[in-house]
Amino acid sequence: MFKRKITLGVITGLLGAFALSGTEFAQEKQSESTPHDSINERIAEILGIERETLDSAIKTARKEYREAKQNKSLAGMVEAGTISQEQANEIDTWKDNKPEVIDRLKELVRENGGVKSHPEANLVEKGVITQAEADEILAWKDAKPSYLNKLRESLKYRRDMKGPKSRHGQARNQHPDYERPGLSN
Repeated sequence: MFKRKITLGVITGLLGAFALSGTEFAQEKQSESTPHDSINERIAEILGIERETLDSAIKTARKEYREAKQNKSLAGMVEAGTISQEQANEIDTWKDNKPEVIDRLKELVRENGGVKSHPEANLVEKGVITQAEADEILAWKDAKPSYLNKLRESLKYRRDMKGPKSRHGQARNQHPDYERPGLSN
């Protein structure tokens, strides 16, 4: 009985030590690089280009994809009569004038304290961005078309009203035979 207690104590101690050392090892590895970084390193190596060139190409491709998606969405809203062509042009121009620092803003805020309201002032205070960049962000936000928030809410409301989809792709609450659970006619 006594030997069993000692053996269990030793095993428990060893397991604890291995768990702590494994955690420490994982934290060291995690801070060095991510799997995404190593994949991009390997892609750059295979293609025979610099890593910075690959990162720049990926950034450009993402930006072009976002712009194409935005243009398609705006064209669809114009076609549906949700907005006018003039409003679509105004939204497109506003989006195109977005300061570059905004693309990094979420990441910078997360890395520097996670302040959600008026993060620009906090980032300037910490020396992460310049006052000029903060002013540029605020000017861009102030130039936002006034009807954009109303449009966003309207589109969100429409999307929410469609309800959950059934197996056949039709919203269940719009099907003629659909009865709301728990309610009787």
